Amino acid sequence: MNNHTKEYIKISELLYRKQSGLLSEKEQVELDEWEKKSEENKKIVSRLSSAIKLEEKQLQYDSIDPKNAWQNIESQISAQKPKERKLLLNFMKYAAAIVLPLAIGGLLVYQAMNTADNYSDAIVEQIVPGTNKATLVLADGSTINLEEQKDTLIAGKALNQNNKLRYDASGQLAQAEARWHKLVVPVGGEYKLELADGTTVWINSDSELRYTDQFVGKERIVHLKGNAIFKVEKDSEHPFIVKTDDMDVRVYGTEFSVMAYPDEAKVQTTLLEGSVGVALKNKAGVVQTSMIKPNMQVQYYKGDVKGEIREVEAYKYFGWRDGKFQFDNEELGSIMRKLERWYGVKFFASNQDVLKIRFSGEMKRFDDFSTILNLLEYGTDIEFDVHGTVVTARSAYK
Repeated sequence: MNNHTKEYIKISELLYRKQSGLLSEKEQVELDEWEKKSEENKKIVSRLSSAIKLEEKQLQYDSIDPKNAWQNIESQISAQKPKERKLLLNFMKYAAAIVLPLAIGGLLVYQAMNTADNYSDAIVEQIVPGTNKATLVLADGSTINLEEQKDTLIAGKALNQNNKLRYDASGQLAQAEARWHKLVVPVGGEYKLELADGTTVWINSDSELRYTDQFVGKERIVHLKGNAIFKVEKDSEHPFIVKTDDMDVRVYGTEFSVMAYPDEAKVQTTLLEGSVGVALKNKAGVVQTSMIKPNMQVQYYKGDVKGEIREVEAYKYFGWRDGKFQFDNEELGSIMRKLERWYGVKFFASNQDVLKIRFSGEMKRFDDFSTILNLLEYGTDIEFDVHGTVVTARSAYK
């Protein structure tokens, strides 16, 4: 827990004692001095004071055994290995229940963390969540900034409207020449695409998808670098194929996610509904072909002889589409790369051990960057230093 969080806990304790008529003169001076330090501190005191309503909390407190509640928290924390701690999502429930008598400040600290950042405002303002933005590259190499071309019909085929590029579905699978387009989503961006067959694709930050303006012939083929979610329009006679450098995914109509970033050591296909066929490949050709069902994932470490098929909670790999980060015992190194792509920052770790620390939890994808870092600090043994858009992670105990 960093010094700012400890400070908020101390202030919440003093405010509780003040509301209860237990505050000493020395404590009153301490509270007054802290409040006068900045306008932000004044706002925190005002907000926390209004949050403390003893009469409303009394019945709730009377029904709770603080000792047992705290023991419950401690038992959950101690059960975790130092490098495999999970964010104890129900901690806040217990902390809020015993905040008044024990001055843990769980609920109040949460409010304070949402009122004032643990990091300089000047620094945090430089780091903002991603937005809907992308560049369309046409067959002749010309580029179109979709942010600047809203409500526009592009190349006579695609309507760019409401942060979605939608292709005309007429004349599909006809014997005609198709033109290759590429949608490039930069770091700090995301975009929605509806292909000419009606398939919908959500393309994540730092990703690109190559596809044709209409599908011709027996197969519907697209090429992906990065991360995308596909909801494929059903067509039993024309398979839909997602090609990456290390994996091909063949479907006829289903919903799935593919993660194939060049800078990641592994590629993944995760199935939400339907069924898909996955062919893993290396320089020598196809090395493994598998069929997977809902809540299953094919994971392939590049260069391995074969991939791994495992059961997962598939929805967690689709959360970013709905504005969530969802991590399930995920290494910090992987989490950092996801945050880099979305917030446009650059992470560094003090040592390799920090990158292997694991974290589980859910965050809002459009939260302030400081809130994200606070939650990571709270759920692990790490602390962050922010300088501009460079973020350094280190162990809190080294």
